Amino acid sequence: MIKSKKEFLGQRGSVDVGKLVGIVISLIILGLFCFAAWWVIKSTSDAGSQYGEALVDTKRKALALQCQLNLRSIWQNLRMYAADNESFPPSLEALVQWGADPQLLRCPAPDGQEYVYIPGQDEDSSGKNVLVYEANAAHDGRCNLLRLDGQIELLTADQVQAEAAKTRVRLRDRR
Repeated sequence: MIKSKKEFLGQRGSVDVGKLVGIVISLIILGLFCFAAWWVIKSTSDAGSQYGEALVDTKRKALALQCQLNLRSIWQNLRMYAADNESFPPSLEALVQWGADPQLLRCPAPDGQEYVYIPGQDEDSSGKNVLVYEANAAHDGRCNLLRLDGQIELLTADQVQAEAAKTRVRLRDRR
């Protein structure tokens, strides 16, 4: 039977202070390692989300650029059509029948639509006139617009509608 506390500790084994300090230090190091691992994982997930956002942004910019390239190709086709026929076509469909690629007539963005053409213009019309534009704001709330002189602009939908209206007024006044 146990007679004293000293005998009890002696039977169970005495606590070695060196081992206790070693265990505490090991736990502190393990805690620091876990914190470092958590920090790396958190940083990596933040970088991953930033990378994903950058990819989406790059895709949107690429679609806006592809839309502008479509408009540039339409402008070149319209100029060639005008050289062959001494006027611009009555519609974009007539341009396709003449030989233009029908895929050019639509914005490549997922919510892109067919371009709007303002007929009745010739090379003597104002270079500021709108020739082709997007009615749907498919590029972060903006639309591409092609002017008669070949300039392409990225404007808000309201600005595009205002520019198209000015062109229609100039055409009406010219007649």
